[in-house]
Amino acid sequence: MKVIVDNKIPYIREAIEQLADEVVYLPGKAFTPEVVKDADALIIRTRTICNRELLEGSNVRFIGTATIGFDHIDTAYCQQAGITWSNCPGCNAGAVEQYLHAVLLLLQKEKGINLQESCLGIIGVGHVGERIRQMAQRIGLKVLLNDPPRADEGEEG
Repeated sequence: MKVIVDNKIPYIREAIEQLADEVVYLPGKAFTPEVVKDADALIIRTRTICNRELLEGSNVRFIGTATIGFDHIDTAYCQQAGITWSNCPGCNAGAVEQYLHAVLLLLQKEKGINLQESCLGIIGVGHVGERIRQMAQRIGLKVLLNDPPRADEGEEG
């Protein structure tokens, strides 16, 4: 199995080399039809646009994106071509939570903001937003949530 991997994805080398017979590491912008034609799988980030122009006539049967979003993958074409794809929803939720926690504690220390008397508004309460909500409530912030798609589905709060 031949896999082409975006060379900016950290910590993938050891894992992918145990699974694939051949691994090629390239910058995301270097994925071209000529390069991917004999690959079985692509591991990408947002800079690689996976559409008909890139994939048609290739051996690619799987695309994994190391991102939450997948708007850089033409999912309709993939379905038509029999290419399975996967994204990583919530993959950065822990890092965002830690970053915001540090920022809030820094605001408390350096600007004298009393977090227990403060309110945090969160727009979008998916993987990341839910982690932020839990952290903010743990440190005593009042939290307001706004997620219209979830509200439209009947969720409250």
